[in-house]
Amino acid sequence: MNEIEEIKDKLDIVDYVGRVVQLKKTGVNYKGLCPFHSEKTPSFIVSQEKQIFHCFGCNEGGDIFAWVMKVDGMEFSEALKKLAADAGVTLTNNFNPKKNDQREKIFDINEEACLFFERNLKEAAGKKAAGYFKKRKLTDKTIREFRLGYAPGANALLKKLVPEGYNKKDLVSAGVAKVREGKLVDQFRNRVTFPIINPGGRVVGFSARVLDDYLPKYINTSSTEIYDKSNILYGIYQAKERIRKQDHTIIVEGNMDCLASHQAGVKNVVASSGTALTERQLDILKKFSPNIKLAFDIDPAGSIATRRAIEMAFQKGMNVKVIEIPEGKDPADVVAKDPKNWVEATKKAIHVMDFLLEKLFTNEVLSDIIKKKKATKDFIGYIAKIEDFVEKDHYIKKLADRINVSEDAIRKSLEKTNKTAFSKSAQDNPRKKAVNARAQVEQRLIAIGINNSKNLQFIFDGLSEEDFENQEAIMLYKKAKNHYNVSKEFDLKSFGKLLTEKDAENLNVLLLKCELEIENLTEGEVNEEVFYLAKKIKRLNIQGKKAKLVRQIKEAEARKDNEWAKKLIEKMQLLLKKEQKL
Repeated sequence: MNEIEEIKDKLDIVDYVGRVVQLKKTGVNYKGLCPFHSEKTPSFIVSQEKQIFHCFGCNEGGDIFAWVMKVDGMEFSEALKKLAADAGVTLTNNFNPKKNDQREKIFDINEEACLFFERNLKEAAGKKAAGYFKKRKLTDKTIREFRLGYAPGANALLKKLVPEGYNKKDLVSAGVAKVREGKLVDQFRNRVTFPIINPGGRVVGFSARVLDDYLPKYINTSSTEIYDKSNILYGIYQAKERIRKQDHTIIVEGNMDCLASHQAGVKNVVASSGTALTERQLDILKKFSPNIKLAFDIDPAGSIATRRAIEMAFQKGMNVKVIEIPEGKDPADVVAKDPKNWVEATKKAIHVMDFLLEKLFTNEVLSDIIKKKKATKDFIGYIAKIEDFVEKDHYIKKLADRINVSEDAIRKSLEKTNKTAFSKSAQDNPRKKAVNARAQVEQRLIAIGINNSKNLQFIFDGLSEEDFENQEAIMLYKKAKNHYNVSKEFDLKSFGKLLTEKDAENLNVLLLKCELEIENLTEGEVNEEVFYLAKKIKRLNIQGKKAKLVRQIKEAEARKDNEWAKKLIEKMQLLLKKEQKL
């Protein structure tokens, strides 16, 4: 047994998933609402027996390693270390990250840079930088917790890392160096540094600020193999446990806003770092909680990026509230004046739709029919994105009351908006290929047979490989039959070892789906289902052959080849007799 198998034997995926998802036992499995997409009826299943999770709504799934990687934003090597520690398993060098792995090199370089910047902040060269943080009223504890630092000039980082054996090309790939006028120089110079840390706790990049009026005020790590600003939120590592505990995330704009909030005791806060929220960032946050509070100017009348963020959140089934702060202020300003004011503001957050209703329909707008019409169209656009019917109806009534029109008029406008959106969607998004019904029948039959091996002999006796059309079903049929014929019994665990890792994973999902479908059936009803599916596959075979013969008969008749047409008709009659016997 290798380390990975040992870890899986010692840990239970139900325990890990249960920390995030409320699970309810159903039969031999556990069911809950999927944390990766919006759903009202549970389609997310965890199998204790197979030690896997799978959502039949969005198709996310895998083993305990896949779960930790997905939920905590870790690479496999990180998840391996975490789970090994939890299981008390000592890893051998065979499973440690390879030093020549490019991603690991980039992680190593960013970590070394972060340590270097942290040390510099404490030295004489970092006196001015330390003064900046002091002026912003950051404590030593906050500075340590968020690993703030100082990047000196004179290519100090390069002078440290190059002699230690770090390749210049890798330093550029890691984003800590760049080529300027043909020379390699530090990316960050004479700036305070804010390391960007992923949910797994690893440094992936930096945001750095000048200490004077030099422009640009902030510079950030360019996109690298481990860093993409649209895929990360500042402070997520420090905030994730508080987000889970308090069941909502507060999103601020700037890094200093995030730091000030944490220092004030409101720790379920992350920063978008001045960029518009992205779909990927919302996906990250939804893993921890479906509830968010926005603490920046959402500019309801004009910001396309903000509108898109709100719409995306609605479409993902997330609940959005707005924290109102004094005009011209930001959370850091509020905290600096009195931390209690910020704490109170976060508690008084209002639903984003109520906020928009007030901001869009000012007295000036209500007195101007053109402006009123535009604002109404905008607000109806937001209502159209709400998934919950009760909530949707609530805001239809509020809008009607606010602009003094009938609810019927609002509903008609909403219906028109929905039709337009549907029409555009139909044009922009080509219809996905329909799932092959025959493939489902074939896979279901094989899955029931493997799940209930008493039925395998009937399947092998009644059907041949040629009766199947789906490649996955054919592969499972052949391998299962060979495995069964060796010992006249079927052991699922040893059968799984005959498959590739991918095929074994697909089989587990197929078996999980099968378990859910037959969990309430008696043994007799399962036998009847096997008989029915086998008959259906034979009937589908005959129907396929009949359709082919019809085409051939028409072609023969068109060529006036009467002799060949007669033979084809005789074949058709034989097929019809077979079909009648089924």
